[in-house]
Amino acid sequence: MPSVLLQPSLVLNSAFLPVSIVRAFEALCLVVTEKADILSGDDREPIRSQFLSFPLPRVIRLLSFSGMPTNPSWSRLKVLYRDDQTCAWCGVRRKIDQLDCDHIVPRSRWKECPRDVRRKYEALPGKLQNVHAPWNSWENTVASCRPCNAKKGNRFHWEIGLKLLWEPHEPEYVPSVVVSFERARQMGWLEYLLNTRGKPIFPSAVKILALPPISRAVHPQP
Repeated sequence: MPSVLLQPSLVLNSAFLPVSIVRAFEALCLVVTEKADILSGDDREPIRSQFLSFPLPRVIRLLSFSGMPTNPSWSRLKVLYRDDQTCAWCGVRRKIDQLDCDHIVPRSRWKECPRDVRRKYEALPGKLQNVHAPWNSWENTVASCRPCNAKKGNRFHWEIGLKLLWEPHEPEYVPSVVVSFERARQMGWLEYLLNTRGKPIFPSAVKILALPPISRAVHPQP
């Protein structure tokens, strides 16, 4: 699959409220099947087929869904939000750009991990979001500072004497959209996520990490 189709797209419901972030090819599937419209696209990277051509979708709007998702979907940034930007290995709270999302059972060693141990870190039944990446689960990922992440590398934590400070689990609630301010700015999402005062347009559903105190550049005041 071309890497351009793996870029993120912001999804709004029919009431223009942000509900998720998906990959561009998933957004295109919704558009092609007439379940969504493209609100913002990048014409510099058009997606073409034999008969159709679309701009790379940056923001799409669902045509019929007006509610909000009920189950928290997994993402790297949502893991950092769940763990309150605190390293699960050393307990130090850090800025968002000083943290990584660390896999407890490394992706490169997933198959060699003992099955009874691996089962502990797999997604709960019915919660697996990607059958091709079972290691991307709430139970197998934690926030990690760069020094701890470098120390652990691709080893099992018990091999080097590291201990988790808490057991990771699926949160009862997490915002549907968690994104860094800089990432949202680069993708052209800010006008869909922030109100005229530079605050999240729907605070219970949107969490923007590293948000400046005031962002008048997003919506200039008259």
